[in-house]
Amino acid sequence: MSIVISDIDFDKEATSFYRDKYNDQCRCRECILFRNKFSKNYPMIDTFLSDLGINIHYPLEIMDNGISSVNLKRNYSVYYSVKGMLPYDKIEDTIQGVSVILRNWNIANESYSNTGMIPPYFIIELTDIFISDNE
Repeated sequence: MSIVISDIDFDKEATSFYRDKYNDQCRCRECILFRNKFSKNYPMIDTFLSDLGINIHYPLEIMDNGISSVNLKRNYSVYYSVKGMLPYDKIEDTIQGVSVILRNWNIANESYSNTGMIPPYFIIELTDIFISDNE
């Protein structure tokens, strides 16, 4: 199922000011690399997230999955939270080769449930993000 933002009930302002109370912004080399290069490498996803009120520099979690043996780039998974509700409990799509899964709060624990956001909210999971260490 494709993601259609106009079908999603969300609060852009509440989302833009939300910071997960359980996680501080990580300062490790890999997380800084992700925050510095994600928008340049994935402008369509950056726009999609911005349209929902997400500041890409403040995810719930950035997971560094190491260097891919296929393309020799660092492989990431990342999670964001949006204040709102999806028309379906789960929506899956691909944007710029990145797997995008949205889950309503009631099934969020399938991917990430350690959020301090009060329902309703939904989690966005992005996987297969590849960023070069050497750009």
